[in-house]
Amino acid sequence: MCKQILSGLLLVLVAIGTRAGANGEVTGYAYDVEQDKLRYLEAYDRVYDAQGRLQQATVTYLSPGERTLATKKLEYAHPYAPNVSFTNKAAGYAESVRWLADGRVEVGHSQDAGPWQKKVLEVKEPVVADAGFDTYLQDHIAALQQGERLTFQFLNPARLDWFRFQARKIAATQSTIKIEVAPASQLLRWLVEPILLTYQLPTTEQERPRLLHYNGLTNMSLDGENTLVANIYYEYEESETGHIVYLF
Repeated sequence: MCKQILSGLLLVLVAIGTRAGANGEVTGYAYDVEQDKLRYLEAYDRVYDAQGRLQQATVTYLSPGERTLATKKLEYAHPYAPNVSFTNKAAGYAESVRWLADGRVEVGHSQDAGPWQKKVLEVKEPVVADAGFDTYLQDHIAALQQGERLTFQFLNPARLDWFRFQARKIAATQSTIKIEVAPASQLLRWLVEPILLTYQLPTTEQERPRLLHYNGLTNMSLDGENTLVANIYYEYEESETGHIVYLF
């Protein structure tokens, strides 16, 4: 259960909201932490409005041989908890998040093309889901830099529920910040490892923070059973370098 709770984060990932350009592309390279082997790629494509707000995103999960493993579509009716449609062909699993007109949110999942299990939730703000987690951290980077600990409710379709998480700065340089995300519950913190994220800090007011590196449990299963614990490195379309190295 604890792994299912934490694996809902992710990735974050879970379509990364980090902006690479007007409608830029981002590629994530996911390596198995135990074998240091490339297991899959994440190809992100985002659409922004004229004010620079993220409106839609699609994510394609690919094998190293570029075979499609899974797809995800996001619509940002809520800035931090988008509507989500995720289909993992490799694992025979699907999940969704959908906001209702009355302000409640419906979460659901299906395994092996079976019937959908769904539940309607009432959740207090700040509420975060899927890739909205990245946007939430970006928008609160200044607070994190000052040492503030963020607390938010994270929607988890796999558990048909929400869970309280916290984010805090654990290291920083002049150009980067490393953030730890873990359950707010002390009991759950004893049972699961935190997620670690490294962001590149903006150098101008017009720039946004960029996610460089993700370390921890993902929501991606390649066998229908275990979700992968991975190091994921992100590369942006205008970057002239190869894979971004870990900066801490």
